Amino acid sequence: MLNKILSFIVNEENKILLLRNNPLDPIHGGDFWYTVTGGFEDYDKSGEDVVKREIKEETNLDVKETFYLNWIFKYRDKNLDCTEYAYIAFVKKEEITLDETENVDYTWCDLDVEECNFNFETIIEN
Repeated sequence: MLNKILSFIVNEENKILLLRNNPLDPIHGGDFWYTVTGGFEDYDKSGEDVVKREIKEETNLDVKETFYLNWIFKYRDKNLDCTEYAYIAFVKKEEITLDETENVDYTWCDLDVEECNFNFETIIEN
């Protein structure tokens, strides 16, 4: 069994970050846009730790706060049973440095959050 995270990354402008996969990546392959995903390592103490580590590794962004969505996805990939836990990660919009072995481009997309109860300014200040 492989435990993983999926994280939607939101900045203070209420935009969500999408990453473009490297089509030459031998593990993931294909040319598609997606959010940050990653697996638990032995040294990770929690899902929040995985979210922060994976986002730092893939974008060089520092996560200010995480919010667990209580969404769990179970699937089979490469003959492994996977359980993936979904999060929202809040970051400041800073310069992104991609790990180009995994991702070759990124974009910030508008996110309509009028009905969302998150107060991003309060989260960033804490």
